[in-house]
Amino acid sequence: MTSTDLASAAPTEGHWPWWPPAPWGPPLLLSVVPNSGPTGGGNLVQLTGVNLHNVISVTFGGIPAPIVSQNGNDTIVVIAPPHAAGPVQVLVTTTAGTSNSQPYNYVAPPPPTATSITPAFGPTTGGTVFLINGTNLNTVTSVTFANVPATIVAVNPAGTQLVGVTPAHSAGTVAVVVTGPGGAVTIPGGFTYFVAPPPPVATTITPNTGTAAGGTAFTITGTNLGGVLGVLFNGVPATGVTATATTVTGVTPPGVVGPATVTLVTATGTTTVPGGYTYT
Repeated sequence: MTSTDLASAAPTEGHWPWWPPAPWGPPLLLSVVPNSGPTGGGNLVQLTGVNLHNVISVTFGGIPAPIVSQNGNDTIVVIAPPHAAGPVQVLVTTTAGTSNSQPYNYVAPPPPTATSITPAFGPTTGGTVFLINGTNLNTVTSVTFANVPATIVAVNPAGTQLVGVTPAHSAGTVAVVVTGPGGAVTIPGGFTYFVAPPPPVATTITPNTGTAAGGTAFTITGTNLGGVLGVLFNGVPATGVTATATTVTGVTPPGVVGPATVTLVTATGTTTVPGGYTYT
């Protein structure tokens, strides 16, 4: 067989595994699925096309997208990067060139709504745990009290309740603003800061013993007692409690024979009466 015969008998490209492939052409991008997503990015996007191999980069509006996987020469899975709301173009760049573009639309999440904050008041020192009711609160990135950031503790999965802790602020009513990627909203009524009264200081309880059946009248002496709202004996509230700046009076509840812790309750906290009380 002559060399001419050998050449005419050669297999066509791709018929035999050993046949050297022709050079790959530039990438052709056919689809982007899904073709929209949140402005925060983070969602998986599948790109389908031709010659999607030897990929150097995938960009969404010029921003690189991390590549998760490649399947042969026709599929790439990437993570959409963050971007401002609106349409962008997706491009694939390989060693053979850059593809045509395909559209992708970034969608801003709905703005949060906030209908109430509970409680609506607290001390100027901050540290008040509050609850905000509304919608889309799971998109919230900040809650501010007169432009001072609060601490966000938790948001329920439905996005209808947000728990946080107030920052310190001077006395007065301030605006509370809830902000997310979709916008901001001001809570009706705001939040009122007040100067907390000095904590109560108890010195003695008289008498300091009484029957376990309860019903013993007592007097607690001390200072700053005018804000006392209740008295607890081992956690059980006394009855008939009245308070002045220096005394708190009431009637003991039933208890168990033995020592009892006596606690004064105020709007800003509790304090314990030294020595306690003994049920007999």
